[in-house]
Amino acid sequence: MVTRTIRLLLLVLGLGIAASLVWRAGPRLIAGMLARVGWRFAAAAAIYAVHVGIRAVALWRSLLDGPVRFADVLRIRLSGEAVEMLTFTGPFLAEPAKGWLLRNRGVTTAAAFAAVITEYLLYTVVAAWLMVAALWLLLVRGVLPPGMRPAASVAMGIVIAFLAAFAFAAITGVGLIVPLLRTSRALIGRQNAERAARDFRPVEELIIGFLHEHPGRLAEVVAIETTAHVLLIVEIWIVIQALGFSASWITPIIVEGGVKFVTVAFAFIPGQLGASEGVYALLAVAVGLPAAAGLSLALVRRVRGLLIAAAGVVALTLFDHR
Repeated sequence: MVTRTIRLLLLVLGLGIAASLVWRAGPRLIAGMLARVGWRFAAAAAIYAVHVGIRAVALWRSLLDGPVRFADVLRIRLSGEAVEMLTFTGPFLAEPAKGWLLRNRGVTTAAAFAAVITEYLLYTVVAAWLMVAALWLLLVRGVLPPGMRPAASVAMGIVIAFLAAFAFAAITGVGLIVPLLRTSRALIGRQNAERAARDFRPVEELIIGFLHEHPGRLAEVVAIETTAHVLLIVEIWIVIQALGFSASWITPIIVEGGVKFVTVAFAFIPGQLGASEGVYALLAVAVGLPAAAGLSLALVRRVRGLLIAAAGVVALTLFDHR
């Protein structure tokens, strides 16, 4: 009950921040920019729909075995999108939901959750490379406010450390999560830590097996995830052009890479409301666009995400009737 109240308060606070940002940028200006998007909104929504479909392919290829058809995996991916967007819980509920839906299609519990985590991990690895590129470009160009440069440097260091840990696990075949769970006994108690490590071991063994013993499949899924990220970059470029601004391909790369950390850094805020809009506005100014352009882009992406989430609700309904 307390957690639900806190999340509700954060949601209200996020809505207030988003409204404040829109008010400061000028509601009429943003409304005018959104009107300029016109039919290009359909293009953005279509690109995002393809992006979701490609990630479904990545999830499907992350399953080393199992009797699951791609059509079912696509419905599972859409269902996860609905859970993520409509419950404002981000990946914390959506990813486990995919695991349980895969389990219901005949995949063992360990294999189902290993596939979901593997797909999300590889998507995050590609996102991390994009984030490093964006932060590096922002730092070398000197376009960030002086007070934000140390934070950007620290964030880039953390992301590089994550990539190094991933490379270590993939190359050596040594898992890192189970040892970390065991070392958490000081926080959650010895029995809880040992139980968590014991329960997660079969899942981690499958994940590490995928990364270390199947390099061809690993490269395939990384290529699929890279394609999914490229589509998001193209989407940003289309919206920026529709808003009436000219931009090189570096601009959408910086924006897409820069917003990657929002889901993680502001995971405690439902839907990252307010935080996401603020980061879009900040990045827009950093690349030479008005803050209103960043806010308009954020709103376009929220609405198209909700449309795809609506398709996910239909997918969930189909599962309920099968």
